[in-house]
Amino acid sequence: MSGDLALDFGTSVTRVADDDGKMLFEEPTIAAVDDDTGRLLAFGDEAIGLGVTSAGRVVLMHPVRNGELVDVHIAEDALVKVLRRVGTSRVSRPRMIVCSHVGEMDVQLRALDRALHKAGARQVHFVERPIACAIGADLAIAEPMGTMVIDVGGGTTDIGVLALGGIVTGSSIPVGGNAFDDAVRMVLARHYGLIVEPSAATHIVHTIGTLDGIPGTERAEVSGRDASSGRAHAVTVLASDLTPFLKEVAEPIVLAAVECITSAPPDLANDLLDAGLVLAGGAASLDGFGTYLARATGVAVHPAPQGGRLGVLGAARCASMLEALGAAISGAPRR
Repeated sequence: MSGDLALDFGTSVTRVADDDGKMLFEEPTIAAVDDDTGRLLAFGDEAIGLGVTSAGRVVLMHPVRNGELVDVHIAEDALVKVLRRVGTSRVSRPRMIVCSHVGEMDVQLRALDRALHKAGARQVHFVERPIACAIGADLAIAEPMGTMVIDVGGGTTDIGVLALGGIVTGSSIPVGGNAFDDAVRMVLARHYGLIVEPSAATHIVHTIGTLDGIPGTERAEVSGRDASSGRAHAVTVLASDLTPFLKEVAEPIVLAAVECITSAPPDLANDLLDAGLVLAGGAASLDGFGTYLARATGVAVHPAPQGGRLGVLGAARCASMLEALGAAISGAPRR
């Protein structure tokens, strides 16, 4: 392999695509670590399988939390494993285009740069998520007209009003899809006396979760463990019980979006009234999210068809646009 690669090392999912937009890796950002030595044993689906069969010797951990590397050494080793699996080596030495958060700290970028060079990358370039998503969505970001992207990831939401190839106003907040799942688990525990696994909460969010102003009568049966007795138990959950808590999670995203719009130059803000905004990210599929944002911002919302993949696919397209994008693409900051 000698072509360019794009990487999205997300809180929930890690994705790698080649410069043709083909997905080479798309697995959970979960590491299996030896509990005695702290050594990384496996990553992604393999890590989950190892955790199930290890009888307690292996600890499962998330090396990325709310968009930040919480264990740099494990993250470095995990990325080495990922790139080895997609065929990268010190012989092939591809150029890497990496999705980064708006205003991401230098120490985080340097850690990613170091890990990817360790894995065999020839060069490492970073593109902020709103720009990557905009390119993936075929928005004309090089034009003077304003466009806007909201990328709701697993642990972080990145927002940007774009024009002339860069972010004019933007922000990154530590709220994403995992927070919606956590809200559902809290409701189930407090109001239904049911303790469930994270995967069950995710399923509920996607099946009956809604941000619609008038929740319907949707309901779903959920199995888990009774909070009092510890026994297996099942309850029927109403969508209307979840909506107020899901809205609490969404509120910081709405406020950040409104702030980006109101702080943008008036001509760019006016452009958004015609163009609308693109809503991307895995959590963007929550029912009623687009309507909720549109009501709050006064701007039409267009859900991205590629969802959580849009950022890495946009980054893959950046590989052929490095010179044209100029300052929108950067290398890791040096000390």
